[in-house]
Parts: sequence; structure tokens; C-alpha cells
Amino acid sequence: MTATPRRESIRIPNLPFGQIVDDKGMATDDELTFRQALITALQNYMGNEGLVIPIQNQTDADAILNHKVEDPSNPANFVYTCLLGTTLYIKDAADYTQDKVVIAVRNDNTYPATPPVFKTVTLT
Repeated sequence: MTATPRRESIRIPNLPFGQIVDDKGMATDDELTFRQALITALQNYMGNEGLVIPIQNQTDADAILNHKVEDPSNPANFVYTCLLGTTLYIKDAADYTQDKVVIAVRNDNTYPATPPVFKTVTLT
């Protein structure tokens, strides 16, 4: 499997600026619109099962971490596409006790010019 970066992220709608309830304490149209957009975004992003961390093998996780594209502001340079905070469940096909959950964090202050690194999340 070739890792292609996904730029899907949850889009939480902004809170309405105006009044959210009317004089009778009923939700305004702005509030109802916000609430529906929020519920829809959460349902689309999480589904009925909740948030599920994508499962990858180590090779594909490394490909995700190290994927880079041309820097649009300077085509002579490249930028890494793995977003900070990317969380994966890395499955070891041979030994389930080696499975781990990792999260992408900055390697140094030059991100995205340098790739992030995966840090293992310790579960107890």
C-alpha cells in the first residue's frame, strides 16, 4: 500500500456571534444552525463507533511520516505532509504484544521542512 496523505480533519463550526436564545429562552435560528452543523460534523467524522485510530503496519506508518511534496512557496524545497498530532495504531503482524499507538510530534523547529517523529503513547 502506498501511503497518500489525507487532509481530512474535523471542521468544527464557529459559535454564532449573535444571541443564541430568544426572549422566551428558545434557541434562535443561528443557534439551531450551529448545533445542527456541529452534530453533523461530529457524526460524519466519528460515526456511530466513536473515533477509531487508523491501523497501519510499520512500513506504511514510516511512509506516512516521511511523505513530502514540493513547497508551493519555494519549489526548490520540500515539505513533509504528515500533520502534527497524526495518531496511528501500528499493528505487528507477527506479535500482537508489539502493537503500539503513536502520535506525530515535531522533530525540531523546522517542521514541516523536516519530518515529524512518532512517539509511542504508553497505555496502562
